[in-house]
Amino acid sequence: MQTIHLNLFGPARDMVGSETLPIELPEGATVKELASKLAEQFPKWRAGLDSVRFAIDDAFVTGDHILVEGNQVAVIPPVSGGMADTDLIVLTPDPLNIAHCYAHLASTSTGDGGGVCVFVGKTRTEPNDTHGQLKHLDYEAHESMAIAQMQKLAVVARQRWSICSIALCHRVGTVGIGESSVVIGVASGHRDESFQACRWLIDELKREVPIWKREVWESGETSWSPGDQTKAAQ
Repeated sequence: MQTIHLNLFGPARDMVGSETLPIELPEGATVKELASKLAEQFPKWRAGLDSVRFAIDDAFVTGDHILVEGNQVAVIPPVSGGMADTDLIVLTPDPLNIAHCYAHLASTSTGDGGGVCVFVGKTRTEPNDTHGQLKHLDYEAHESMAIAQMQKLAVVARQRWSICSIALCHRVGTVGIGESSVVIGVASGHRDESFQACRWLIDELKREVPIWKREVWESGETSWSPGDQTKAAQ
C-alpha cells in the first residue's frame, strides 16, 4: 500500500471537511482509482466527482495517470466563482450562455442597475493566403491563474467605477466559427460607467489573463495568436 496526500479546494474542501486528506491506495493505483476511492469514502460526493479534476505539481493529470508514494494531489472542483456575491466569473469548455450572463446581471442589480452593458466576442471567418480559411480557434489557459486574474480585474473595476455586478465568462477548448469565446458584462447605475467598465475589462482581460488562442486553418496548419506584447515588454 502507499499513501497519497490530497489538497482540497473550494466545494471539495467543504465536502471532506478538511483542506488535506491522506488516502491509502495499492501501489500502481491510478487517478481514476483514487476518484473511485473518494466516491466510496464520501458517498454524497459521488455525483460531484464527475466534474472534479486532479493535478500534481500544478499540472492536471488524466484518469490513467499512475500515482506514486508521497504524491501531493490537488483536488480541483470546476474553476468558477467570483470575488463578490454579485459577480459571475467562469472559465469553461462549454458553450457560453449569453442569456444566462445577462439574466445574472439583471437579477443582481435590481433597482440599482440603470445601465447594463454586455460585450460578446465571437470567432469570425478569416482567410489566410497560404492556409485557406480559418476552421476554428483553440483556447488554452493556465486555469487557476486565469481565474485569479479575472477576479483581480473585477476587484479593480469596482474600485474605478460604481458597479452593481460583473460577468466575466471565457471559453477554453475549441470554439467554432460564429461561436462565442468571451462574454463581458457590467451592470451599474448609469450607462457611462457600464460602457467604460465593460471596455476596460475586455481590454485588460486580453492583456493580463493567461489565456492563449491558437488558429486552426483549412490546410491543417496551426498558428498561435501573438496577443498583446506590451505587458511582457514592460
